[in-house]
Amino acid sequence: MAAYDIPKFPPHEVVAVALNGLEAGKLEVIADSPTAKVKASLSRDPALFYADISAALFG
Repeated sequence: MAAYDIPKFPPHEVVAVALNGLEAGKLEVIADSPTAKVKASLSRDPALFYADISAALFG
């Protein structure tokens, strides 16, 4: 994602979320809202996601 000019979580925050999830026994940990939105979109029509990526991620 380094090539994309979008807001990114600082690495230490991603690690903290991951360790908290591991400690809580979670099978999956999603560190930020844009990632959660991408995951949620995987079961839908991809055209809806790609039509307006900024809105899909940050809206």
